[in-house]
Amino acid sequence: MLLFQVGDFYEFFGDDARRAAHLLNLALTRKTKKTQVLNEMCGFPVGSVDSFVEKLVMHHGVKVAICNQVESASSAKKRGYNALVDRQVVRIVTPGSLVEDTMLTPKENNYLASLFYDEDKWGLAWADLSTGEFVSTTSTSEKLASAILRCSPKEILLPSTEEECMTVDMPKDAVALLDAVLPNSCMRTFRPATSFIPRTSRRPLRDVFKTLDVSEQAAASAILDYIDFTHRGTSALIRTPLHVESSDHMIIDSSAWRGLELAKSLSGSKMSSLLQAIDSTTTPGGSRLLASHLASPLMNLELLERRLDAVSYFYGQEQLLQRTRRQLAEVFDLERNLQRLSIGVGTPKDLKNVASTIDEARQLVELIKSHERLRHSRLPDLPGKEALCLPPLLRDCCNGLIANESPNENIANAATEIHAALKDDYTTLNSKSGFVRAGYSSELDKWQTILRHDPKSPEKQDLQSKYRELLGSTRLRVIFQAEKGYFLDIPHDENAKLLKNEQSRRELEQLTLFQSLKNSVRYRSEELRQMNRELTEAAVEVERVENDIFSLLRDRVLLVRDELQAMASAISQIDVVCSHAQVALDRNFARPLLDGSCELHIEDGRHAVVEAAHLRGSNSKGMRAFVPNSLHLAAAPVGSCWLLTGPNMGGKSTFLRQNAHLVVLAQMGSFVPAKFARVGLVDKLFCRVGSADDLAADKSTFMVEMQETSTILTQATSRSLVLMDEVGRGTAVNDGVAIAGAVLEALCAKQTRTLFATHFTALSELVGDTCNGELRPYRMEVLEHQVDGETKHLVFSHRVVEGLAAQSYGINTAALAGCPPVVVARASELLSELTHENSNSSHTDRLQRVRAVLRSWESEMAGNDVRNSIDPLQILDELHQILNESVEF
Repeated sequence: MLLFQVGDFYEFFGDDARRAAHLLNLALTRKTKKTQVLNEMCGFPVGSVDSFVEKLVMHHGVKVAICNQVESASSAKKRGYNALVDRQVVRIVTPGSLVEDTMLTPKENNYLASLFYDEDKWGLAWADLSTGEFVSTTSTSEKLASAILRCSPKEILLPSTEEECMTVDMPKDAVALLDAVLPNSCMRTFRPATSFIPRTSRRPLRDVFKTLDVSEQAAASAILDYIDFTHRGTSALIRTPLHVESSDHMIIDSSAWRGLELAKSLSGSKMSSLLQAIDSTTTPGGSRLLASHLASPLMNLELLERRLDAVSYFYGQEQLLQRTRRQLAEVFDLERNLQRLSIGVGTPKDLKNVASTIDEARQLVELIKSHERLRHSRLPDLPGKEALCLPPLLRDCCNGLIANESPNENIANAATEIHAALKDDYTTLNSKSGFVRAGYSSELDKWQTILRHDPKSPEKQDLQSKYRELLGSTRLRVIFQAEKGYFLDIPHDENAKLLKNEQSRRELEQLTLFQSLKNSVRYRSEELRQMNRELTEAAVEVERVENDIFSLLRDRVLLVRDELQAMASAISQIDVVCSHAQVALDRNFARPLLDGSCELHIEDGRHAVVEAAHLRGSNSKGMRAFVPNSLHLAAAPVGSCWLLTGPNMGGKSTFLRQNAHLVVLAQMGSFVPAKFARVGLVDKLFCRVGSADDLAADKSTFMVEMQETSTILTQATSRSLVLMDEVGRGTAVNDGVAIAGAVLEALCAKQTRTLFATHFTALSELVGDTCNGELRPYRMEVLEHQVDGETKHLVFSHRVVEGLAAQSYGINTAALAGCPPVVVARASELLSELTHENSNSSHTDRLQRVRAVLRSWESEMAGNDVRNSIDPLQILDELHQILNESVEF
């Protein structure tokens, strides 16, 4: 949609006007001639542009091109009476190219992504123009969803498939793949294939591009091209792309990302997500970095230990932690302040924020170093004393914070100059003028003095007395208005009297009548016109001088942009570390032990999100404390797979999710909610819980479930962690049991660490002997209160204990849910009948008999002449008779 500036208003015209009127609830104006509609328009004041454009872009998914006036109407008239005012498109606003502070969420990144396919490989790049961050990577099709979810883009660029100049064809299933992995909220923008051709004249970019894969170069080039398109040539102000290897991070598949509610709950809100439960950051940059760490758990033990060492340092220095967090709370969003200045949309407020953050950074590093000097001086001179110094990560952060102590002192000097030049009153720093301190510039002070207008000043009173005496009027007033300048105001009746007086009339004839109102007339003298010209000149000069001062200060800041970006990164890193330490102290988290094994050993683990909800409601009546549970997965004899049975509402899903959360927390560098945790690095995290149908893609719930299961079976390794909840429940019981059993066998064969929750208790007998000691049965404990042999009340203890559940207690759960008593009673009767019918041929008996037949067949096949020793038809007949004794599990 095209938005035109027309004087003090922005207007939509034609089809855009009709659409905008509907979306924004604006009045639609029609310009007609007789019965013909010549044009339609709707609009709003210039000052409201951000709010209306935000609604169109963020709420309605519309791209808006802003066409501004680049000259005044008076300047246009100099070129001819009918000359049109010159206008230019200065900005195209899209979801992925936002830099406007009012349209951004402070604690969230706003990523623009780009995707390109080349020779069985996807090139993916993403950038946040509001911070300058720029990242690229390559991915296979199976890892693409995880890669895209890491950045969760607001907009993604794709090559147009309709152009003949496309040199690389995407796979036939590319559209289906993109439909599956792209969030619904992500706008898809198709760009010409030429946008994906690498071409850059910037030396740093050229050097970096040489190290990237061809597909990465194409994706990164499309982002640079799109930024130039939407911002009219500002791509030079984004950083060079940082290449990341997908193997450096845990792969979290799309089902796990949604099902585990890592960054957002199923409702799409940050509330009740893992991110919300662990976010105790105090700066916007720290919150964005925390979300990035959560989306990209590390596979590098050295980097993880660096993060954990830093958390441990603050965890053990609580006084320093609190002082550091108080200091961080005074810091502004340096990344975005700096980027707005770089792009050319910054304000004096951004400069002031940069200067204030530089001051706070200097105090922050001094706080940490002085504390470290004091702590170190108190340690005895023993071997290993140096090992107790500041952890490497914090040392690097401090080096980033003290860039202002470099020999040239450019950063410190820039901050000092900004404070000297700009007022402390933030209400003036968002305006176009009036933000420079008095006394900073003698030239500005001179022009400001001319502009000052005190209605009660002696000069003003003398001027009024002069004209009253000259015209002989006691009711004449000298008035000043910002738009009109100085003028004489005379009431109508007084003006009539003056015109009848010859001397007064001669004086009035020397004046210029410029306005006649209902109650008065207004004149200007040559003296007043000269004063107005001087005021106009002063206003122009004030704006020029203040703009020059702003530009000089901005240029000084941009000279040290790289150092300030390093400072912003260090502040965010320290904030994340302090957040982890604070949460660990508040919630009794423990430092995990990480290694390269395939073991997962948790003692008294807890669900971080549920526990946080319990803590928030700890004063609520009836709120129970969270029940911790332990877990130990490893290759036999320990067992890599737990078969978890128990009733609904017993806590199976909570147990599955809490262990996945714990692994993600450990590999992002956080302490974990457990008494003890040993985590062998997990390369891939899969979660098949709570599937729903996909009607748009013509897929049933069971089909979606099977597709997710297929992904797990083909991609999981012995280093992966798999959570499966109720596999096979969406079809007939026998089919479901068979599928679940086969899936269990396949995962056990790979020794994949697996938590398998189910109501099919027969699975333990069905596949237990074929899982090579990897399968271990566990259940959710249920306490029964019985009266006269009947269960009257159930208590779900939420404890995980060894063994299989005796029953699922589905009817009891239905009663708890409020089902009508008559339905509950009838269900109990039907269950008794089914149990009685199946008692003559139990599942276990049939399974044992089937195994006996199969073992007999296997032993006979071991002989030399298989064809003469067994009759296949006889074997099949025996199996058929056994299976037909009961049709249901």
